[in-house]
Amino acid sequence: MHSVIVGGGIAGLALAIELRRLGCQATVVEARYPGAGNTTRNVGRIRRMQLTQDLTEFSCRASDKWRTVAKLTGGHNPLVYRTRYVWVMYDQSELDTAAAMQPMWISCNARARPVGAAEVLNAVPVLRGGEPVAGGVIGDAAIVHHDAAFYAYLLRARELGVRFELGQRALAVQTTAGRATGVALADGRTLTGDVVVNAAGGMAGQFARDSGVSAPNQPVRREVLVTEPSKPFMTPAVTFYRPQEGWFNQTLRGELVAGVVDVGEPLGMNEASSFRFLGRTARVLLEKAPRLGELKVVRQWAGVYDTTPDKRPLIGEYPECPGFFALNGWSGRGMLLAPLSAELLARQLAGRGTDRMLEPFSPGRFTGRDVAVTAHGDYYSGYAH
Repeated sequence: MHSVIVGGGIAGLALAIELRRLGCQATVVEARYPGAGNTTRNVGRIRRMQLTQDLTEFSCRASDKWRTVAKLTGGHNPLVYRTRYVWVMYDQSELDTAAAMQPMWISCNARARPVGAAEVLNAVPVLRGGEPVAGGVIGDAAIVHHDAAFYAYLLRARELGVRFELGQRALAVQTTAGRATGVALADGRTLTGDVVVNAAGGMAGQFARDSGVSAPNQPVRREVLVTEPSKPFMTPAVTFYRPQEGWFNQTLRGELVAGVVDVGEPLGMNEASSFRFLGRTARVLLEKAPRLGELKVVRQWAGVYDTTPDKRPLIGEYPECPGFFALNGWSGRGMLLAPLSAELLARQLAGRGTDRMLEPFSPGRFTGRDVAVTAHGDYYSGYAH
């Protein structure tokens, strides 16, 4: 069995490796260079706790999968280190949301628990003196160095004989008798295969639509900044959703990595970072942690979330086109979910059965429904779409 995989990020490479381990052939088509998209444009958070049971169960299993990545990639070190995740809350409605989820987190072994303001400030002292904290959630997490992890996968893929078509843009899936049989390339060639897998990251939704498939996922920009290194002052990875979504953590080298989203960010493929982002992030972070004002920003970048209406990934066969499979729609969780998703999809493609945990992520779940990605509004509402 030969799979043509569109997209050379961590999802596409992980799938190629898993297929080779099962004795299958794989060709990866990448329009730019390996890892050019979201794989090297993220902050590498591996979080067990999520806001729904299906995502939490899957994320816990995906987190465990990361413990095997070094062995899976032939001993190449992905630089994963354990830490804690702190979800900081600033009003009672958020605390009520977390309290209602705790029984689910316990049942899934998410290792997360709601805490009061004092415990949040003890975990993240840099928040002292900032906007009053109402409480939060503290849970197990990890951070992976995205470049190290990606190159571990790339090196292993080459060692296992995965074929590459680099600098080649895939235009659309080619079909025979209604079934996917290959991919048309911009240079006029057609790559043939038994199945085609859409792992094109931020371009995945457009590639599916160009191939005649109804796909709801859309890219939305997310920007990141990095400060100069400083003496370590925090270990957790921090996230907040009031007044708008933001995050920060300190790397092993002492840099602060941070971002605050634009509540009016339009949908669309945009990898250009902006001065407005720098000002917005500085303003919001200094309201919450004034002591961060001593740090100097040295660089920033942008990537996109490949976002679905319900913030769940798309994994499995597109119902409109047999032989054409999705491995995308990560909605900000690609680094976390891709290795496990690739393993399970590879087993399905190789005829080893479909894992029940993939059922909620079927691309067919939107068929016949009038849904669209909403980038704006309350962060939590998307999970109940």
